[in-house]
Amino acid sequence: MTRYFINQEGEANKFWNVEIDDSTYTVAFGKVGTQGQHSSKSFVDAASCESEVAKLITDKAKKGYREIQEGEVVPQKVLAEYRPMDESLFWEILDSFNWKKSGNDNAVMLPAIKRLAALPVEDIFVFDNILAEKLYQLDGQNYAAACYPGQDTNHISADAFLYDRCSVLLNGREFYEEVLNTRDKWPVGFEFESLIYLPEQAYTRKTKNEDYPHRTPLSMETCSNKAGWNK
Repeated sequence: MTRYFINQEGEANKFWNVEIDDSTYTVAFGKVGTQGQHSSKSFVDAASCESEVAKLITDKAKKGYREIQEGEVVPQKVLAEYRPMDESLFWEILDSFNWKKSGNDNAVMLPAIKRLAALPVEDIFVFDNILAEKLYQLDGQNYAAACYPGQDTNHISADAFLYDRCSVLLNGREFYEEVLNTRDKWPVGFEFESLIYLPEQAYTRKTKNEDYPHRTPLSMETCSNKAGWNK
């Protein structure tokens, strides 16, 4: 018996099939439209084999694979119309975070990483520029006072305030603009450090290169916005 699965989520267009023959299973996998690759594994008995296959199927489902019936026509992958990176797309990508995975930042960001990695490298760099600019705009003593009520803003952690600023963006465009104009709306007690690494992770996913070559025109680091600080 062979079961058939495909994954066409985001940038993916892959198949994964599994056939059980008594105590041995064989999988075929690869890009839709190709022969793909094959591998087999044998067990001491059929029950052990079936148990392992069940685990594999569960794992594939978590990764976006869905089962199709034998002979079913595989849908043609529809590529999204290309849109150059701009503020609108920037906010859409942030809105794609999967908060059901809270507690695992990489899992939360994965939909955004995949979507950004599907774009040209230059768009990843533009996304990074917009991210830095948004964080730069929140870099100021008045915002720090809202983030840390009652504390001396001259002695706060620079890294912590950067991570706190990230959380403002992840509440969406409307909220960000509200906080920008009304600092009292600041979400005290929330931070999301991993956001600053999103462009690098998308770049590595796309290019397989871990050496990120881009530097943003504006710095997101705390106190970079000199006009916002009495220092």
